Parts: sequence; structure tokens; C-alpha cells
Amino acid sequence: MKKTISILLAIMMLGVFACAASADEVPQPEAGKKFESCWAVPGGLAEIFYEEEGYKIHLEITKDDGTGSIWEYACYYVADKDCLSSVSSSRLDFKINPDTGDKELGDYAYEDLDVEKFTEFTIDQDGFLIWKDGHDDAGAGLKFINIGIFEGVWKNEAAETEAEFKWNGATEDEMFYTVYILRGKTDGERYASFLMNGTYDPATGKLTADGTCTLFTKNASGEYESSDDGESYDAIFSKMEDGRVLFETDNGIELEYDTAEHNG
Repeated sequence: MKKTISILLAIMMLGVFACAASADEVPQPEAGKKFESCWAVPGGLAEIFYEEEGYKIHLEITKDDGTGSIWEYACYYVADKDCLSSVSSSRLDFKINPDTGDKELGDYAYEDLDVEKFTEFTIDQDGFLIWKDGHDDAGAGLKFINIGIFEGVWKNEAAETEAEFKWNGATEDEMFYTVYILRGKTDGERYASFLMNGTYDPATGKLTADGTCTLFTKNASGEYESSDDGESYDAIFSKMEDGRVLFETDNGIELEYDTAEHNG
């Protein structure tokens, strides 16, 4: 019953915030908005989102030996410390099956309301996210970089444009996005496919990518043949206030997140 009771208590505590905002949703603290992003270290990723009354944090780290852990936190913003402080915490351990690459979940190391052991997240003067783990000090020595929120597939069907962002980040040499761009893929005579590497600059809020293009052209048999022009191309993306992605270098095309692709 312990797990059930602890979850209930966490819900009740979060309900205090909800009751205070029964008529109006609690606005996100302005000073807390800087935390809402994705943050990375080699082999690790932290996703921070604001949901109604507080912050939800999903943090996952995979070690070189194929073992790892998933941490989940419910947090609130503490103004006088300029940090996110945990209300509840959990750690679920896993290992990667070397034959299949699948993640095999183990047992929870802990899953409870935080009463004595609190976890805090701060941003230091250099813009790194610092994770002060109140349970195992798992974040000691780690400095997470801000990589923005781009992961997934984004589309504008009217403009026949699609961009997919995949974060690599398994090692220090792989701290970049792989960016796939499709332009004009219909039943027409030709379309273009771009393969790029991209990095995010939190100072400008822009993701800049560069790479090559492959052209696909229909032949007399109606089949597509590929060709590379050997040129290098650049692309710049940024997040809009409404959550869409702006493809700046392609006449400002606005891309929407493809939920069907994500759920599929």
C-alpha cells in the first residue's frame, strides 16, 4: 500500500495548488520559464515542462555499460533560491539488451513524496542546468546544456515541407541534432531531401543546421532516381510563441508538430 498512499499524498499536495487556481489556472512564474526546455549531457537528457501548477521533469541517463536510470520529478519554482524544488521523486532503473537494443525496465529504487530529501535544479551563470539530486547525488559533476525543444517531426502540408529532428548525444562528440528535411514530396516530378547536423544556441533561440541535399527525379518509367549536387546547404529554425517551429531559411514556413507521427 505504500506506493499507492505516497502517490495519493503527492496528488493531494499538488491539489493545494490546483485549489488555489480553481477559477483561474496558476500562471507560470516568469522567472521559471528559463527552465522549460530540453537539457543534455553525454548519454543523458532532461526534459522540463510546465503543467498547470508546477513543473514536470523527466530525466534519463544511460551509462557506457548499457545500464541506466529514469528519474521523474514534480517540482515548483522557488523565487528566493531561483530554483525548481521537488515535491515528489522517483527513480526507475533499466538495462539495454545488447542483442535487441531494447530497454528492459527493472525496479523502482524509490517512488515517493519528498519529505526530507529534496532535489533542486538551478541554472548557473554560464547557462548550464545543475541537478542537485537529494537522494543519491546522481547529478554531481554534471552540467546540462540547453538544446531547445525540437525533437520529433514537424510539417506544413500546404507548403509540402517536413522537418524531423533527432537528438544524438550518446557521447561528447555526438552533442547535436540530426535534421532531415523533405521539400516537395508529392506525386510530382521531383523532390529534395536534406540530411544535416544542427546545434541550438539558447542565446538566440535558433537551431542552425548544415548538410547536403539529394534530389529525386522521376525517370521515363515513373521511378525516382537520386542525384547529389555536391553543394553544402544551411537551414535555420526557431520556436514560435505558439509552439510551432519556424523554418526561417525557407521563406518563413511555419511547421506544426506531427502528433500522429509521435503517437505512431
